Amino acid sequence: MSTEEEKLLKEAKKLPWEDRFLHKNWKVRNEAKIDLAAVCDFITDPKDPCLRVRKRVADSNALVQEKALDALISFLCAVDADAGRYAKEVCDSIVSKCLTGRPKTVEKAQTAFLLWVELEATEVFLE
Repeated sequence: MSTEEEKLLKEAKKLPWEDRFLHKNWKVRNEAKIDLAAVCDFITDPKDPCLRVRKRVADSNALVQEKALDALISFLCAVDADAGRYAKEVCDSIVSKCLTGRPKTVEKAQTAFLLWVELEATEVFLE
C-alpha cells in the first residue's frame, strides 16, 4: 500500500460512519466495513446509526459487500429476537445484490438468512 493510500485511510477513519460508508474510494468503504464488523459484536440496538446495513450490503464493490455481510452476521449474532422486524429491508437488498455474486458472498448471504430465521423473522421469507 502506498503512503498516499495509507494517508487517505488514516484521514478517513476520522470521518463519521456515514461518510466512510459512502466514500468514493472503495478501500475506505472496505475499511469502514471491517471496523464496523469489529464493533458489531457489541451493538445490540438495531437503530444504532452505524448499522444502516441495507445500503451497505448493496455496495457495488464485491469485496465491500462481503465485509458488509460480515458486519451484518456479527450484528445478528449479538442481537435478540426483536431485531427480526428489521429483516425485510435488509433481506431485500441481500436478495437483489448478494445472491448472484461470488461464491463466498453467496455463502455469507445464506448465513445471514439463517440467522434471521433463528431470530424468528420467518415471515420475511414467506412473502
